[in-house]
Amino acid sequence: MERISSPSRRSVIKRIAGSSIVGGIGTASASDRAAPDDHEVYIVLGGGTGLRSRLASVGFDVRHELADGAVFIVYGPKSKSDELRSVATVTAAIANETYVFDDIEQSEGEAVRKDEPLSNKQWDKQLVRADAAHDQATGEGTTMAIIDSGVSFGHPDLTSQVDTDRSRLVRNAHVHAGTGEVRTATKPGKILKPTGQVTQSVAADVDGHGSHVAGIAAAPRNSTGIVGMAPNTSIVSLRTMFFEPVYSVGGTTYSQLIGTLADILIAIDYAADLGVDVINVSVRGIRPNNSRAFAAVRRVVQYAMRRGVVVVAAAGNRGVNVDRESAYVLPAETPGTVTVGATGPTDTRSFYSNYGDGTIDIAAPGGGYETRAKTRTSDPAVVKYPSPTNYVLSTVPESIYGNRYLYKPGTSMAAPQVAGLACLLRELAPDLHPRRVRQAITQSAVSLSGKYTDGLGAGRIDASAALDRISDRL
Repeated sequence: MERISSPSRRSVIKRIAGSSIVGGIGTASASDRAAPDDHEVYIVLGGGTGLRSRLASVGFDVRHELADGAVFIVYGPKSKSDELRSVATVTAAIANETYVFDDIEQSEGEAVRKDEPLSNKQWDKQLVRADAAHDQATGEGTTMAIIDSGVSFGHPDLTSQVDTDRSRLVRNAHVHAGTGEVRTATKPGKILKPTGQVTQSVAADVDGHGSHVAGIAAAPRNSTGIVGMAPNTSIVSLRTMFFEPVYSVGGTTYSQLIGTLADILIAIDYAADLGVDVINVSVRGIRPNNSRAFAAVRRVVQYAMRRGVVVVAAAGNRGVNVDRESAYVLPAETPGTVTVGATGPTDTRSFYSNYGDGTIDIAAPGGGYETRAKTRTSDPAVVKYPSPTNYVLSTVPESIYGNRYLYKPGTSMAAPQVAGLACLLRELAPDLHPRRVRQAITQSAVSLSGKYTDGLGAGRIDASAALDRISDRL
């Protein structure tokens, strides 16, 4: 068994309980302050002794030093960007990029009783043999960081799982803790959602996406609700998405959910320093304008791996072969990540899932069938799981959706299946290197064949078989 040389992640996470590892900790109220128009956040690649002071000497504030000094997040005037790039030992300075999260994962409602055990509706967990896997491991003693729209702190299937002390908001290259005025969705929506200001923890969910991901990964086994892949793992919510108002009409403000590349990098580095076992990044495939962004993401992901962290990424939902595209899709195409495509109840590639054997390592249930028309069929005589039940059922904030459980599709729903499985493996083998974790998952996968199954890497996960593979070596 391959072991990491750094201290045990679990000893680290206990030692730094409640502490702020990453620089730039701010008050909750600072999270909504916008940068002046003449200033910008930059992602700087470089290294060497004295780089921090040289960056400061040309007028830039170093907000974060990531990946042992291989990546810097700095803030300063746009007019000095050429000076920034000319600093000795700086190899690239990339203006921060903002992305709108307007992907396939829209709300598909069904009236679900709040007090009803729902495991019989979880075709996804039945398909991957999660119940059999739980006879061997439940994720006890492991921790997963979820980089997303936040996680609901008050949901009955999540409140016991969330480590509120270490959860954070990462916004505008600052890391925020505590409670403050936060803009959240008030009702479901598509690209734009009705939003309002509420007082809550700044790391709590503002959209519902992150809570849905969290339930798939880690909802506990109890007498109500759903069961996650790793029902005894602990969750650290790292919120990197936030709502930006677009227009108001009739007293309602409609906003778009956005995030930035720098904030995602900071969150990955924060989680690695925290000592988590697994990071789940269920953001849509980011296609940066600057190719050097790939190098920045690669350095931060590789730093996390050196710290023993398994990084799991969603493949994206544009339904394309990403191997044939010239632009990088991040973090999915970053070496070292476990990149996940989506399948449905019939073990075919979901119509929206990106694919490509050069990028996708593994597939997992994300919901839907091989075509949009079949997915939307509501006749149970035509398909075993009519719409919306062929999507993945998981947890959402009741304050937004009017109930606590909802069906959603996406590679975002497939990724936490794999992240939860990685936590099960880490319970059995706490110091198993991330590459070995990936091998156990891919080498135990169910091979897929036939139409609409190409480009999904090793195949579809089998949780019980993956644990058997590790158990045989212990």
